[in-house]
Amino acid sequence: MTAPLKVGVLGTGNMGRNHLRVLSAMPEYELIGCYDVALEAAAAQAALYGITSFATPEELYAAVDVAHIVVPSFLHKEYAIAAAKAGCHVLVEKPIALAVEDAQAIIDACRDAGVMLCVGHVERFNPAIITLADILLSEDIISIDFSRMSPFDTRISDADVVQDLMIHDIDVLDSIVSSPIRRVVSHGAKVYTDKLDYAQALVTYENGIVASLTASRVTESKVRKAEINARDAFIVVDYLNRTVEISRKTNFTLDIGHPAQYKQENIIEKVFVPFKEPLRAEFEHFAHCIATGETPATSGEMGKQALELCLRISSEALA
Repeated sequence: MTAPLKVGVLGTGNMGRNHLRVLSAMPEYELIGCYDVALEAAAAQAALYGITSFATPEELYAAVDVAHIVVPSFLHKEYAIAAAKAGCHVLVEKPIALAVEDAQAIIDACRDAGVMLCVGHVERFNPAIITLADILLSEDIISIDFSRMSPFDTRISDADVVQDLMIHDIDVLDSIVSSPIRRVVSHGAKVYTDKLDYAQALVTYENGIVASLTASRVTESKVRKAEINARDAFIVVDYLNRTVEISRKTNFTLDIGHPAQYKQENIIEKVFVPFKEPLRAEFEHFAHCIATGETPATSGEMGKQALELCLRISSEALA
């Protein structure tokens, strides 16, 4: 067995703490330490896991093989490029950056340094989405409808709802549909911030597939759902409950010997979805890619592709 990868986490906010929790229990990694501009917050997390609280990002980079960038999005470019130049493999949380030029700069820095880059599109590693991807290999897709809604969260201040929430579904959409985009139409509203807090988008592709995406951070209920109309099936995915149901047409009729008959027009398949924490699956995948040289499923290019559609949707919504 190869030696575990030495890893450090930059950013100890809510998501950074999740990274620390998961990495601390993984045999593929040796959790070395963390860094945050709020040194006391970092020290508290370091004490919790018996690791080092670094005084500067540079000291952390020098001590690890892999750097997890979990700082606010506007800092992704600065931290990711510095990590790459220090020789660290980089996992940067979504969105990869807030501008396409910054995303490309991160990609270029990692390529030039010969290190791996993975973007934290964690929904791609949700067991329900992995199960869906397998199902869709044998389906003729007509349309896809994504809904992602949450109550307002004051922690997110540098990204609109498209880059904050809808981007998850855009990345899943990019992994499903490999056709050029024909048209994007979107609308949105600013509610609690000076950025879009609610957005709807309709994306049509050259191959005829139509995708609808709704994202809200002003809805007092948490919804994470995808509905796929296919030629021979209707598929519903609940991200939160990690369930997949398939409705199919059937012509089953039971003749019981008199005029009353039982007729069933469709059947519902409840697909078994194995349980696995998506964040752990994501980190396992990245460790595997570092060991084998395989390109991560959520590569820098995939992260940039998702960002490009995000920015296009936001621009249309604000026009």
